[in-house]
Amino acid sequence: MPDMLLYLLGGLSAGLLGGYLGLGGGEIMVPFLTVVAGVDIKTAVPVSVAAIVVNSISVSNEYLKRGMVDLELVIVLGLFLVMGNIVGSNLSLVIPADSIKLLLTILLVYTSFSLLKGRKAPKQLVFADNRTKYLLLCLLLAFGVGTLAALVGLGGGVFLIPILYLIIGLPLSTARGTSSLMICFASASATAIYFFHDMIDLSIASPVIVGIALGGKVGGFFGTVARPVVIRVLFFVAMLYLAYMLASEPLEKLL
Repeated sequence: MPDMLLYLLGGLSAGLLGGYLGLGGGEIMVPFLTVVAGVDIKTAVPVSVAAIVVNSISVSNEYLKRGMVDLELVIVLGLFLVMGNIVGSNLSLVIPADSIKLLLTILLVYTSFSLLKGRKAPKQLVFADNRTKYLLLCLLLAFGVGTLAALVGLGGGVFLIPILYLIIGLPLSTARGTSSLMICFASASATAIYFFHDMIDLSIASPVIVGIALGGKVGGFFGTVARPVVIRVLFFVAMLYLAYMLASEPLEKLL
């Protein structure tokens, strides 16, 4: 029972923060499972990817209701994100666990500093609409993000949001909503691969999914109406700590 509550708490935390920030929640879920709950990363990644599907549905629903989703980009970029997820989930079968941990550590550090910096969400486009001019570049980036996301158990929002905001030119709020819906379809494809290879531990996934569904609904709602700086600061500290804990064992082996 204590383990079940711990997994539930991890899912709830990932849903709240991931939903609020427009991310899939894997940035919180994988470190939580590996560092706090002591789950092997090869088990944690498939569980996280499966939970991200549920979280993305909860989160994107809030953005859809407020018209903060660009459905055209969801279809175009989402296809390449899905293909990348399929490639990444298959690569995870052969890549060593320590290498995955180090990759995730780099992403955690990048995420923590990116979110600490933050931006005010503009109500209008602040950049020219570059979806035609930079479409090929964005398709390639979406494929790369999908591959890396499935490999380390993330949704990919930490990279998708900057692509949509800085390159395409969407308002930040719309970029977050569009990213959430794309992540839903992409993570579903990776989950299917993991399920086919019997890599999803349902005893862990079940409470995690319940927690992340509840947290994602609440986090997604607050993500559309508020952006408290306190959350960014707490998130920054927690992510750096988890990155340190995650990388300590692989680095000790290398050194």
